[in-house]
Amino acid sequence: MRSNFIGAYLSWVMDSYDLGAVVITATILEKVFYPTFGLLGAVLPIIFTVVSRPLGGLLFGMLADLQGRKKALIVTVLGYSLSIGLTGLLPGYYQIGILAPVIVSLLRVVQGMFIGGDVSSSFTLAMESVSSRRGLYSGLMQSGTLLGFVLVDLLFTNLARSPGFAVNGWRVIYFVGVIPAILALVIRAKVSEPRIYLEAPKQYPLKGLSPLIQTLLVMVGFWVMIYAGPQFIPVYLGEVLHLKPQVYGLLALVMNVVGIPSMLFSGFLSDFVGRKAMGIAGVAVGLLTAIWFYASGHPSLLSMVIFGFGINLASAITPSYLAERFATFSRATGVGFSYNGAFIVAGFTQLFISQLSGAMPVSMSATVILAVGALLSMIGLAIGPETLKVSTLPTS
Repeated sequence: MRSNFIGAYLSWVMDSYDLGAVVITATILEKVFYPTFGLLGAVLPIIFTVVSRPLGGLLFGMLADLQGRKKALIVTVLGYSLSIGLTGLLPGYYQIGILAPVIVSLLRVVQGMFIGGDVSSSFTLAMESVSSRRGLYSGLMQSGTLLGFVLVDLLFTNLARSPGFAVNGWRVIYFVGVIPAILALVIRAKVSEPRIYLEAPKQYPLKGLSPLIQTLLVMVGFWVMIYAGPQFIPVYLGEVLHLKPQVYGLLALVMNVVGIPSMLFSGFLSDFVGRKAMGIAGVAVGLLTAIWFYASGHPSLLSMVIFGFGINLASAITPSYLAERFATFSRATGVGFSYNGAFIVAGFTQLFISQLSGAMPVSMSATVILAVGALLSMIGLAIGPETLKVSTLPTS
């Protein structure tokens, strides 16, 4: 089943590259497509991308539960690759007027659906294909998010030095995002359905979603923290602190690189102390480092290292924790909608920050919203079981 995990992991890495492209170029997209919106224009592409994820998670999760993890994975990989490529071809506001923000917003919505669907299939496929050290593999799987961000950050930082980057050079980042379409062919050839899925009795997926309210609460908290923290950093550094793209691109790169060993460390520990305990501890550490980061003023490489390590600890448990909460016949639907359904609330995190910043500094408004997320995730984890001991997935 090694090829299953690798295929799912690579799909998630490139899915995250596509999402990271929207995040790291947010201030440029604002100038190209939303030039009259200010800070709101910088966060709208991110909001449109994430708010459609719940529908994608539900629809493609049901497809994965009813028709197989492999089929759903191929469809979502092709979908998010095509969406980002079309974004790179789209003329700006000063070329086609109001059609530019309308079309790019629609493309963000479509891409968000396929990104949400990829979670349902890739996370479920990966976790069903491992039976030991699932916490460590969970940390590795979730760290694929950051590897995707690192790849796009590296490309962004290098391209940002070239003349005309803000005019058309940024489009290269989006064209590179089409490459994962090739991965669909690899998945079709190498990936197989997990044995646990093939042997499990099939039922209608919606019948097995009783843990959903609790898992949604956990994920709303996790994602509010992430979108008020690391996902807000490029906007914060570029729009608020007015750092140059090559500067904030490097700082974001450092933050994401450090997050990878953080997630591996957290996942490893969760195999001993439990998912629930590691999640609660990670939330606490993440909140403390975020408070310190936003209060420290001008960022440095050291502050980005500390912030990047602390804020990423909690979410490393996500793939294993969610997979262990749902029965096999509804697992992809439960995982996909828990992970993505949280964006019904968390997807507006940066809009909340933008609105709250009218009454207080942006750094303080980001801290307040992040703290709300931390509280929600702690409550959600506290009322749920310890899945290392009580799990719907067998271990060896």
